[in-house]
Amino acid sequence: MSQTRDRIAQWLLRANARLPLAFNHALGILIGTAFTWLPNKRVATARTNIRRCFPQLSKREQRKMLHSAMRHAGRAIVEAGRMWARPPADNIALLRSIEGEEVIRQAREQQRGVILATPHLGNWELAGSYVSSRYPLTIMYRPSRMAGLDDMIHGGRESSGGKYVPADGSGVRAQLKALKAGELIGILPDQVPTEGGIIVPFFGLPALSMTLLSNLARKTNAVVIFSVVERLPWARGYRMTFLPSDEAITTADMEESVERVNAQVEKCIQLCPEQYLWTYKRFKNATPGFYIK
Repeated sequence: MSQTRDRIAQWLLRANARLPLAFNHALGILIGTAFTWLPNKRVATARTNIRRCFPQLSKREQRKMLHSAMRHAGRAIVEAGRMWARPPADNIALLRSIEGEEVIRQAREQQRGVILATPHLGNWELAGSYVSSRYPLTIMYRPSRMAGLDDMIHGGRESSGGKYVPADGSGVRAQLKALKAGELIGILPDQVPTEGGIIVPFFGLPALSMTLLSNLARKTNAVVIFSVVERLPWARGYRMTFLPSDEAITTADMEESVERVNAQVEKCIQLCPEQYLWTYKRFKNATPGFYIK
């Protein structure tokens, strides 16, 4: 049964990959709209996150953001196949503007490693594809729960030149080695750690947050640069932005460093808040009962 399911999923993703971006996103909007009107855990999680992170918004504004966020979540689902199945050059060609890339070049000139921190925002898969096509990039990778899709996902991600390593001790060592060699590594800075981590504020709320990024930066004197690939309206493509580094992430004590990572993630989200993956349970393991109703 699982093999049949995986084959169907792979066929659907490849079929979506052949669609023009406008049709691809239109399908995503339909999926996201259906999620919004059908009771399900994704919508319940997104509603809770938005209500708690944006208490200054009226209920009407929160509801509007929720609907928009679910439509973007639908786009993220269908555009994943495009990122994994189409040639990298086809996807990179959809970037209409790239801002702030000089911060990477400056770090490379200084022979410092770079930690590329890309939150679950917009099309984060495209961020990795673009950067790995231009710079040596090592990213930790956790196999898909759908084993039949793993070769497609892994192959698609590495096709632009990136190196994907296991999300375990060997992967951490590979990333440490890359940073010491003055190369780049990629991390999802808002990932809830499966072990370790510390609780610090995120949108003013207690959130279990990773220490891995801060540890790697402090051990290697790496520059931490945040990136966002924002979807443009009407499927016109994407805008990529690199945010200047906060050097205190590298030099401060652990708690302050992690706090500053979360603050930078918030700055990224404020660029296009409706494109954040609000369906992700970012506050789990920090506040009991956070996601009840």
